[in-house]
Amino acid sequence: MPPAQVCDVGATILVAEDDVLLRIAIAEYLRDCGFRVIEAAGGQEAKTVLQHGPEIHVLFADARLAGSDNGFALAQWTRRYRPKVNVILNAGLTRKSEAAAHLCSRNQTPPPPASHLRDRIQAMKAQHGRRSRGDRRPKAKAASR
Repeated sequence: MPPAQVCDVGATILVAEDDVLLRIAIAEYLRDCGFRVIEAAGGQEAKTVLQHGPEIHVLFADARLAGSDNGFALAQWTRRYRPKVNVILNAGLTRKSEAAAHLCSRNQTPPPPASHLRDRIQAMKAQHGRRSRGDRRPKAKAASR
């Protein structure tokens, strides 16, 4: 089911992302679109929220979560034990941005384009001197004299 059909504005979305800058930016973007957002830094924390927290309508998870509770394992667990929760599993900055924008498309006021979220995340990472996991290009070395 496409993300725009899985929940209405005001629904609760659990964002499971181990990259803190990505998690903050995605959560803030979704909140600005009218969703209630709960953040989890990993699979185990997300499972705890799903088991003991408020009702979750959508799990928005990074497929590459670190550890044994990676995104795929979390998605399988969620489908087995919380079948009413819609799962959006994705990887890569562009796909995450597009999925968040697609969720927000249900809002009556059009959300900023996905590229705005992607650009914001890239700017945050640059400010903190970090690269996205999907960016496999080596950092430029300073010229030696």
